[in-house]
Amino acid sequence: MSDDLVYSSEFGDLRKHKTKISKNVYEVDESSLKLLVRRLTSGKGRTVIEIKGLPSNKSWCKELARDLKRKTGVGGTYKNDFIEIHGEKYEQVANFLGSKKIAFKKIGG
Repeated sequence: MSDDLVYSSEFGDLRKHKTKISKNVYEVDESSLKLLVRRLTSGKGRTVIEIKGLPSNKSWCKELARDLKRKTGVGGTYKNDFIEIHGEKYEQVANFLGSKKIAFKKIGG
């Protein structure tokens, strides 16, 4: 499935136009977000914090991932639809999201 934007309320049906609108032009309202945060472990006990429910603005998501990695002091990545933070850092991630006034829900273990 393609990630191309096909309809915009401002420009209408974009499939008819040669130029395309990037998903990065839309602002993200942090107060209306509801992220899903869960803790995952692999077979050898390595822990990863996974954040889902992200908006479609990729630059905002990459910036959030970068800020989380800096705040927690560990590695991580932003993949297609989620952010991964390495290590047992759930409390630090929760405190960071709370300080930015981003609502989240803990799911899973």
